[in-house]
Amino acid sequence: MGLNMAITELDSDKALCKGKKLSTVKVFLEDPSRWEKHVEVDRIVDLKKATENLGQEKIDAFLKKSRLKVEGDELFLEKVKDESDRKMFQPFVKEVKTKWILVEKVPSAERKDLVSAAKKENTVTEWDMLEFEEMYATCAKCGMSWDNKKGCVGNFGPSGSPVPELAKKYGLKLLAGVNELAESKKIMSRNDADELLREVKVLREKSPAEGKMIVRRIEGTLNRLESMANCAKDFKVGFYFF
Repeated sequence: MGLNMAITELDSDKALCKGKKLSTVKVFLEDPSRWEKHVEVDRIVDLKKATENLGQEKIDAFLKKSRLKVEGDELFLEKVKDESDRKMFQPFVKEVKTKWILVEKVPSAERKDLVSAAKKENTVTEWDMLEFEEMYATCAKCGMSWDNKKGCVGNFGPSGSPVPELAKKYGLKLLAGVNELAESKKIMSRNDADELLREVKVLREKSPAEGKMIVRRIEGTLNRLESMANCAKDFKVGFYFF
């Protein structure tokens, strides 16, 4: 398993994703009792009962027409787009309460409390709701997208990357300790970005002595480190490894 690296893009108003990443649209609560009436309800078709009543031939015809891939004996009614099919399945629908709540369904005065009640990993933002194509399109336009316009998170390298050991050999403390920095998820500053650029420069100068194979192995990592550090400096944000 390898390491990754990223900038603290939300520290800058220049991040095109900032508004969507800070807008929570949905939360999961272990105990949603306070907002029970706003809890989302899944409407699920019991395909076993539907097949018993409608016949396998009719169900097979529906699946072929809709091109839906169904696993098991249940189907979310929301995936059934044709209105006549929805009516056909209506007698076999069961409603299941979830612990998910749409923020917009809750009175505005209670929304802050609602979001605070959920763990961060149990929240969904507007950004999370986007299709990947839309995410990529946004990143492609963003000045903070330092990884070849693919985003502001990039790959440092595999767990066996020679960069940390080489850095240790040449007394480059930041890159030598990158694994420890990843474990602690320490946020590095703009001053650290200057140091990172210095260390990358030293490795570029020293690596030819290690042989062409090493130069090729670390070239991509050094390019990404340099790009990330310059981005952190230009936009006055931090960076970190994870």
